[in-house]
Amino acid sequence: MTKKPNILIIGDIPGWAFHNIITFVRTKVNGYNFYYDYTMYNPKENSKVTSDFEVKNPHIASREFKKTIPFQQTFLLKGLVYRIINFLNQRGLLSYNGDGKFRRIRKDNTYDLVLFLDYYMDKDADFSHIKAKARVKGIFTAQFPPKGIRIDPTMSLEEFCKNFLTDIDGLLVGAPCIAQTYNGVFTKPIFFANMAYDEQVFSPKLKALNINEHFIVGWTGNPDRDFKGFYSHVIPAVEHLKSIGYSIELKTQFEGALNSLADFWNKVDVALIASEADAGPSMFMEASLCGVPSISTRIGLPNDVIVDKVNGLFCERNVADIVDKLKFMIDNKKLHQAMKDNIRATYINKLGVEVQTAQWRALFNAVLNE
Repeated sequence: MTKKPNILIIGDIPGWAFHNIITFVRTKVNGYNFYYDYTMYNPKENSKVTSDFEVKNPHIASREFKKTIPFQQTFLLKGLVYRIINFLNQRGLLSYNGDGKFRRIRKDNTYDLVLFLDYYMDKDADFSHIKAKARVKGIFTAQFPPKGIRIDPTMSLEEFCKNFLTDIDGLLVGAPCIAQTYNGVFTKPIFFANMAYDEQVFSPKLKALNINEHFIVGWTGNPDRDFKGFYSHVIPAVEHLKSIGYSIELKTQFEGALNSLADFWNKVDVALIASEADAGPSMFMEASLCGVPSISTRIGLPNDVIVDKVNGLFCERNVADIVDKLKFMIDNKKLHQAMKDNIRATYINKLGVEVQTAQWRALFNAVLNE
């Protein structure tokens, strides 16, 4: 029997976007032993790497993402439960360990491949204990310099690759357009792969159609990252249309259970994406599968999926153009309905579960078999 390769995937904070990528890979991609860890569990003393955004809602970022372990506070059973949970965790039967952390690692810290989902993670946290035959890093923002940490905005592409990408065997990008930036400068293989949502859970619900009194604009995610444009573009555009008499409302969800997002999008008419850097964003994936078209800047996955005026609309990243595109969609109800009918099938064909599973398998096989 061929031994399965051991792959460690590293994210930043459990419960955020990279957590969903890890969950998708370990549950959908067969043929490998997957382990996972997070930078927040591996603090690095005197790290010079700092985040590129400040969270305006500290309770969201600082909460410890843990599972409640039964009998954890019962003295006689605590040790037994701890050992049982760790035993199951090491065998991949639980997604959290005896401390309640979403973390599964090998005792010998040895892997065939370690994948850092963002390019700076090995500098931001202490992973010096890891031994791996191959290394891959990811970039999930469609902008250069990429988002993630505060770096000199005048840094050249060559300098960036030298500082962050010299010690890896491949580069993972979260959208095809990102690869275009690094082709020719980064000389190792570049792979595109991302997560995909459950296409049965995220689907249009007939009972939710045509129930809105107002035209509902939807937005999900973390609003405190300035490059997403929630405060600077999304809110002003909607408020302007309201001020001139349009029956329009903004509906948001900043946190909550993943499956709750399917219900959210089934009560929305359009997703409004004003980002300047996302590889996704996740809200585009969620909305598209639920049959909700997007008005989006030309970034990330929308750039690869949207056919203008067929399954969505592109907009310039300024409030005036976003307002015009919202007005166009509201005033053209038949075209809006056609976009709703088209977006899900196009998205699944280009970026659905089967497609993304194959992309991840291609990455792992190529790097491990070099």
